[in-house]
Amino acid sequence: MKRLTLTSLGQIREADITFGDMTIFVGEQASGKSILLQLVKLISDAGGITQTLKKHGFDWHKKMENFLSLYFGEGMGTIWNKDETKVTIDKADFTPLNALSKRKKEESLFLIPAHRVVTLKDGWPRAFTDYGASDPYIVKEFSEKLRLLMEAGLGSGKRAIFPQEGRMNKTVREAIGKSIFGEGEIKLDRSGLRKRIILDVAGTQLPFMVWSTGQREFAPLLLGLYRLMPSGKAQKKDNINWVVIEEPEMGLHPQAISALLLIFLELLRRGYKVIVSTHSAQILELVWAIQLIAKSKNPPARLRKLLDLKANAYSYDLTETVIHTKTFKTYYFFRKDSVVEVKDISKLDPEDPDKSVSDWGGLTLFSTKAADIVTEAVWESNT
Repeated sequence: MKRLTLTSLGQIREADITFGDMTIFVGEQASGKSILLQLVKLISDAGGITQTLKKHGFDWHKKMENFLSLYFGEGMGTIWNKDETKVTIDKADFTPLNALSKRKKEESLFLIPAHRVVTLKDGWPRAFTDYGASDPYIVKEFSEKLRLLMEAGLGSGKRAIFPQEGRMNKTVREAIGKSIFGEGEIKLDRSGLRKRIILDVAGTQLPFMVWSTGQREFAPLLLGLYRLMPSGKAQKKDNINWVVIEEPEMGLHPQAISALLLIFLELLRRGYKVIVSTHSAQILELVWAIQLIAKSKNPPARLRKLLDLKANAYSYDLTETVIHTKTFKTYYFFRKDSVVEVKDISKLDPEDPDKSVSDWGGLTLFSTKAADIVTEAVWESNT
């Protein structure tokens, strides 16, 4: 999957996406980013999606509108206009009817949804059938994947669930622990009538609902990463080539977002293609810095300094791989005349005359304006 073009899908009027090794979507709320990401999942894993729905007893009675409601969620049955909507992937036409006719195949794209916090009910992942027909497929599937991961052993041992040796690279593990969970350990609590995960802080056991917002939002993302970063010598999960993460920064302090940046690069190093939708300028700052370092042929040591990485074999491999072999694309979803259009702003040039490029899809608009106002105020006070 290299290029996706679409016309008239939901509120999106036009989009032409060429994917990089890491592709970033920015734009205000309800601008269609999630719809497009769910479409990418449907294109990649259509056969598995239909088989999974059938397995859990969902039936669309051979009607495309019913299938769209089951997949995208309640109220989305008319998202696809048979007379106007057109989607092509690498020049091949795609329709939901393609999805209904495909046979099951191995999953190739793993999507971590924005609504991930709802997947942990009382500290344990919910089953697929715990959700209703009106809930988006991606939430149900993600929750089921976490449940199976916990039942398969991650949530059955005596060791801490996090941090855990052999899970993730030590550098990544320490960055997450320091900036998100502090001195706490995520553990399995078996004392009640039902298993649950708790946060152990210096011997005090905290149930899921009293964790900080950032910790609760990050916990299911962390479990998803465990699935993508298998223990042992395997670099990536079999058959999965794409990782999509929606709004990974939710509830996190900027210092914790720095740990996210390292996670993205680790996924790239392992060979995944990564797509991220975000409202965080910090993520684009990383991409901007990487692109400038590569373009100016500066040494990868600049990137190691930016990420506060110690000079060792891992950090050398990570930064060399990212700087010299990976490509980055950024797209801005914006409203125009009551519909959404999508613009390529991959240059991220602060001096570009196109404000959508220079303001990074609006993410730096306020800081730029604040700097201009303060400069004016200082100038007037001095004159």
